[in-house]
Amino acid sequence: MYPFSKILLAIIFTCITFQIFAAEEKSGISASSLSLFPILMYDSDIGFGFGGKGMIKNHFKSEESFDLILFASSKGEQWYMFNFSIPDKELRQGTTYSLALDIKIEFDKILKSNFFGFGNDSEDNEYQFPREHTRLELFLGRAFTKHFILENGFTILYSSVYDFENVNPIMSANIPGSGEALTSYLTYRLILDTRKSQIHPHRGWKMSFNFDLANEILGGDFDFQRYRLELNKYQELPVKNHILAARLWIQNIEGTAPYYEQSMIGGTWTGRGFKKDRFIDRAFILSSLEYRFPLYKRLGGVLFVDSGRVMPGIKQATFKDWNNDWGLGLRYYLKNFLVRFDTGFSDEGNRIFFHFGHVF
Repeated sequence: MYPFSKILLAIIFTCITFQIFAAEEKSGISASSLSLFPILMYDSDIGFGFGGKGMIKNHFKSEESFDLILFASSKGEQWYMFNFSIPDKELRQGTTYSLALDIKIEFDKILKSNFFGFGNDSEDNEYQFPREHTRLELFLGRAFTKHFILENGFTILYSSVYDFENVNPIMSANIPGSGEALTSYLTYRLILDTRKSQIHPHRGWKMSFNFDLANEILGGDFDFQRYRLELNKYQELPVKNHILAARLWIQNIEGTAPYYEQSMIGGTWTGRGFKKDRFIDRAFILSSLEYRFPLYKRLGGVLFVDSGRVMPGIKQATFKDWNNDWGLGLRYYLKNFLVRFDTGFSDEGNRIFFHFGHVF
């Protein structure tokens, strides 16, 4: 009964927050819009959390957006994130534009992070140690048509992984990314996107090919190339606002990348029935299917399945020994973003996750 009591408690927290604390303000057709959401939640990886998220759009009448998250949890996570976009990503969806700018600044400190070793057959463990990330992302993009976009970006990531020597016998100074490290890489991204909305797509598809190039010349400590293909499909069913969403992600890394930048399955964005970063290797194949449906006013539900596998390289891909999970969740739709609560089940137990935005 212990895991289910956690799920029940998390649902109560989530529903209270959804129905009482969510706030929005708007005025006029093209005036600025503000969405606020105080956070009170439970997550299996980070414990009980509190904080807030706010987004304001078009305040300066330039279709810009400012997005801020301030968060802390009982397991010692501190998460601060600031995003600036001009034009805002949702406002520019399905339009042509000559230039778009996206800036992200993020600090994430986790006192109880995980490392399970490399490979799809790595064993579960309870070893945990502190990890800090400070990330700066700068992206420039152009939409040549309503559906064809090119983006170029630069990322700097400073990480500190420490106090693992007497805690985790699997982690060592020889693992790429242990200790203090700086990762710098360029990103080239080609996107074909027929969706009308990024916040809540009802129909259409998105194909994205990402190429990341890390090199010591850029000021970092690692040299690697990362290739990633994302295929997402959205289909509205005959019943209004009932949607099937599917994804297939394939990733491969060449060179030496820190372990936290390699291909990972587990956690709120990938395998929702497993611990965060449960499976790590150079390559992965990941698939998911979601059935999204309305519940009451802005509140919606979702049923999902995830299935994926990591491997030393994409040439070693196989359909054997995939890691499977299933689950259900709640979605709360604000004007400027979506609030997400999921609980996932796998042969390693159940997990509870709280975050923002659809998983895909």
